[in-house]
Amino acid sequence: FLPWTQTVHADGRVTTLRPEQRPQVLPSTISGRIEKWYVMEGQAVRKGDTIVHISEVKSDYFDPKLVERTGNQVEAKRNAIDAYGGKMGALDAQIAAMQQELQSKTAQIRYKIAQTILKIESDSIKIVQAKIDLQIARRQFVRADSLYKKGLKSLADVEEKRTKLQETETKMVAAQNGFETSRNDLRIANNDLRLTQNEFANKIAKARSDKFSTRSDQLEADVSMTKLMIAKDNYALRSAFYYILAPQDGYIVKALKPGLGEMLKEGDAVVSIQPAHYELAVEMYVRPMDLPLLDTARTVRFLFDGWPSSF
Repeated sequence: FLPWTQTVHADGRVTTLRPEQRPQVLPSTISGRIEKWYVMEGQAVRKGDTIVHISEVKSDYFDPKLVERTGNQVEAKRNAIDAYGGKMGALDAQIAAMQQELQSKTAQIRYKIAQTILKIESDSIKIVQAKIDLQIARRQFVRADSLYKKGLKSLADVEEKRTKLQETETKMVAAQNGFETSRNDLRIANNDLRLTQNEFANKIAKARSDKFSTRSDQLEADVSMTKLMIAKDNYALRSAFYYILAPQDGYIVKALKPGLGEMLKEGDAVVSIQPAHYELAVEMYVRPMDLPLLDTARTVRFLFDGWPSSF
């Protein structure tokens, strides 16, 4: 009684075009033990609702004040870095003071060297004068002794000239001794200058070495503080993973790790959830021989078998 129409039978499934609207499983980000369920299968949940609470199973994270204590370690490292900075500042001031003291002492020693050089010149002049006086005294003594032998000079005159000659010889020896003493003082002053320069050079080098060591310690403390800050943030972030939350509005389809006390590994699926908001699509598989019967705007009838019925 009705015109005959060719029909095609194909199997398919209901799906969505957008991946985030398809059913999904919620994994556990960290290893843990299930402590409490906040939902039941088939229950509607909203984004951010707590689904399950898990507790820690790794001994490294048992401390309930782990984040706080790690923060205290970070603060201690920061104080150590500040202390290293203060120590480097003190060493800089110490180096500057030693350099200033070195300049002052070397200036004093150089002034003493200059005075000693002038004294050596003066003593050398005294030696020349003493030599001249000695030559004169010897000639006078020889002349007086010759005249005494000829009866032209008295013995008192000869003794006077002999005494004068002895005094001149004594002055000559004193002048030579003073000259040698001045030369020895010059050698001592030059040696003091070298010793002072070497002493302060060693002290300054040691202070600079201490500064570099302190800088190295400061950098190591800075690296340690950075690691502690990363660890602190990781600990704080890990504590947020103790509660598995619904990523979007939907329905709890199935608890994949039922019960309490279940052990979870990182990445284990805990629960499957069906998003509440979606745009449905049908994915069908048609035999190649039936493709000529299909075209755009062709009427299609679906027979659906599934849950929930609102689909």
